[in-house]
Amino acid sequence: MSVNVPVVSSIIRANTNPTNLTSIIFIVAFSEDVTGVNTSDFALVTTGITGTSITSVSGSGATRNVTVNTGSGYGTVRLDVMDDDSIKDVANNPLGGMGLGNGNFMGGETYTIIKTPTFADVPDSYWAWGYIERLYAAEITGGCGGGNYCPEATSTRGQMAIFLLKGMHGSSYTPPAVGASTGFSDVPVGYWAAAWITQLALEGITSGCGGGNYCPEAPVTRAQMAVFLLRAKHGSGYVPPSATGVFGDVPPGSFADAWIERLAAEGITAGCGGGNYCPGGLVTRAQMAIFLVKTFNLP
Repeated sequence: MSVNVPVVSSIIRANTNPTNLTSIIFIVAFSEDVTGVNTSDFALVTTGITGTSITSVSGSGATRNVTVNTGSGYGTVRLDVMDDDSIKDVANNPLGGMGLGNGNFMGGETYTIIKTPTFADVPDSYWAWGYIERLYAAEITGGCGGGNYCPEATSTRGQMAIFLLKGMHGSSYTPPAVGASTGFSDVPVGYWAAAWITQLALEGITSGCGGGNYCPEAPVTRAQMAVFLLRAKHGSGYVPPSATGVFGDVPPGSFADAWIERLAAEGITAGCGGGNYCPGGLVTRAQMAIFLVKTFNLP
């Protein structure tokens, strides 16, 4: 007869992320009520920060709140459960069953700790600060130069090619070198983003802006962004469900209607306010950060 033993179900963040707080909380959920949970049952995994410590454990039943001092520096911190058979359920079954380590849990959420804002023009009071910092931490962007991010500047189609491919393939991705032609008459092989634009087209994410052109310096509209993001997330062959008229300014039959509605359905956008999406609005670099973080679930 099998015996049900307690396990860790999840470890999630209780505070916003990224954060500049000196103290943060992780919420640890167990599969059933347990006892014997204390600070010695946890370990911190950090990168780039020093002086972190577990300061307290509170709660009862199947949930515990673990408070962590974030120390100093810029980096990440994760809370792990290290099973030493001291955590037990009401039937005295140890976490994960008898044996050290078989109840370990190392798959929880991670905090990004930023005590000083990365970009001079994006203070921590800026409305999209957290998303911009997450984009930077994921190494998708290094800003616009001079220690700035330029959050209110519009995102160009050339910049977008880099953002999307790094989001799809990882921050270390580098596209193949361009051959004799990029495939677009307005993107010479020497253009700064030529390889990225060429690869974006080869992966079926874009076919350009018409007439054999890509329009690399043109700003990206919110309607175009919906198509780019969903193709990047789901693949070039993805087709969203038909539109039903979710947004007042995106009636069924309008450009990118189904893509826009699907973007909302996946929680990537809530529109621009007042029940509208503003499909012709230009995407700023701040908005782009939010779109990318949500689409690719960046930590």
